[in-house]
Amino acid sequence: MNEPKYYIVLDVERNFRPYKSHDPSEVVDIGAIKMEAGTMRMKGQFSALVKPSAPLTRHTTKLTGITKRDLIGMESFPQVMERFTHFIGEDYMFISWGKEDYRFLSQDCELHGIECPCFEKKRRFDLQKFVFQAYEELFIHTPSLKFAVEQFNLEWKGTQHRAFADAENTANIFLKVCKEKDMYKRYKRHGELILVKNGQLTEKAKKKMRKWVFKELKKNKQRPFTWGVFQNSDTWENISERFYIDTRTLLLLQKYFTTAVKKGEWQLKVLAEMEKQEEKR
Repeated sequence: MNEPKYYIVLDVERNFRPYKSHDPSEVVDIGAIKMEAGTMRMKGQFSALVKPSAPLTRHTTKLTGITKRDLIGMESFPQVMERFTHFIGEDYMFISWGKEDYRFLSQDCELHGIECPCFEKKRRFDLQKFVFQAYEELFIHTPSLKFAVEQFNLEWKGTQHRAFADAENTANIFLKVCKEKDMYKRYKRHGELILVKNGQLTEKAKKKMRKWVFKELKKNKQRPFTWGVFQNSDTWENISERFYIDTRTLLLLQKYFTTAVKKGEWQLKVLAEMEKQEEKR
């Protein structure tokens, strides 16, 4: 992985809907900090509210503090993205807390029929995953941004769940991590969950497998959902990075896969029925 000229520490907030809706869950807030890779000095800031095409939800206002009044007169997504694309330049790597933000931006670019910035893997660095893997002594579970700030004894800046504030706090963690770890090294956690005992998957391992499969079933619409499809997924990539999986464990997971898929598909049917009932209210 080659070092870019700039790191773009990115965060976005979207107009979230907890239940299924015909309205899109569009991005409403984009924040970013531009850092020179060679010196780690800040070279620019970007912060913009985005006027969505659908009404702002109460859930979004409660989470972010953004109100309908705040969005009056704000630019549309294509207008904001034009400025954002100019801001990031051409030689960059995105730094983010998790990887959902790329999906949100890509979906909105497709929705509005505009060209999307390059989000291919070599242009992305998931700081949340890196921190979880590299600082095993601090984090039992994948940490939230707020919890990570606390664990690193840093001071929280700004309002939580506002894009620029979250980007600023992510940048502060990134600066600390770069002083202490090699960001281009792949760290793996030790002493993880025991997946196999006495030649069989443990109950905790089965529970984990069901969770992994269900997560991917929700995202991946490819059917039939085979073992091969699962192994090519981002979910499996994350699993293989996090756990040491030998040949025996792999075979046991593959054997249990069919059961996990059946249970996951049943869960999806239950959720779909709940959403239908909610829409009727």
